[in-house]
Amino acid sequence: MRLPEPIPAERLAELNDFRKEKWPGFEFQRFLCIWLRVECGLSTDSIAKTLGWHVNTIRFTQKDFIKHGVSALTEGSKGGRNRSLMSKEEEKEFLSQFVEAGEKGNILTVSDIKSVLEERLGKKVHISTVYRILERNDWRKVTPRPSHPQKDAAKSEAFKKGAFLND
Repeated sequence: MRLPEPIPAERLAELNDFRKEKWPGFEFQRFLCIWLRVECGLSTDSIAKTLGWHVNTIRFTQKDFIKHGVSALTEGSKGGRNRSLMSKEEEKEFLSQFVEAGEKGNILTVSDIKSVLEERLGKKVHISTVYRILERNDWRKVTPRPSHPQKDAAKSEAFKKGAFLND
């Protein structure tokens, strides 16, 4: 097992001051990740078992604390759109150019939107990316009611009124 990186004295002083504050749950777990190492001398494996975290998460949290101090315990979040192509506002602005065509009754296809998106981004994207953008912005598939091109409106009205029974 490798030896843990030593924590500088100024970081320990920060941690001691921070201990007296109150925090939400996840920040408290991050605090415990450091405190259990400093006060109890627990190994990374023991801390991981105690908190129910992966060993690498413990190591990353401790490294962040050594590098950034107490701000590493309070700032930051879990997850997020780290690989997004556009922000949510940019996606809305991008889709707004298709709203007018859709309101006029033109049929919008995902392949058309995909080609414009690829032009804007300057790179190829998978078709599922376009579907996810549309879903995120509450676009849905609306298709016209199916009808036969040779449908006779008079005969269908007569059928609805029951005229076929009199024949």
